[in-house]
Amino acid sequence: PAPAPAPSMGTLGVSLTDAPACGFDAVNVTVSKVRIHQDGAAADTASGWSEIVLSPAKKINLLNLTNGVLEALGTTSLPAGKYTQMRLVLDANGGAGMANTVVPTGTTTEKTLDTPSAVQSGIKLNGQFDVLAGQRTDVVLDFDACKSVLTKGNGKYALKPVVKVVPTTSNGISGFVATGLLAS
Repeated sequence: PAPAPAPSMGTLGVSLTDAPACGFDAVNVTVSKVRIHQDGAAADTASGWSEIVLSPAKKINLLNLTNGVLEALGTTSLPAGKYTQMRLVLDANGGAGMANTVVPTGTTTEKTLDTPSAVQSGIKLNGQFDVLAGQRTDVVLDFDACKSVLTKGNGKYALKPVVKVVPTTSNGISGFVATGLLAS
């Protein structure tokens, strides 16, 4: 019999984690999808995007994700190749404005976290990774809550996302090494 064709698809798994935060007891973001593209310059309306859609959207307290804790956002099948653009799409704050919030330390009340218009087309993430045919590639989105929240005064807070894409390798070791936390 003829040999089976080599698979041309691989799998991408995406998770979220956070660096330790300061001054907040909660930093909540509501993630609706992750978008992936091979062209780093592709516009959000271009063709060729692949998506991991979270349905319903998932409200995640980034501060629960410190010390290597990961929040899985999902997986998708992708054509094998190099990917140079990812976007993290958040739900906009509608109605009560509680999709993206902070709880300042010493309080118990969620305060609306104003999000940039980029949440509609997605927070553009820098980082690239390869998806290999027949294999799973995992990337971790390291969302630095501490650097991502701007205190504007008058009890107002804004999200200025600082997110790193950290490819992880499937080598039998779970977790990932956080660079930048090493003592000098």
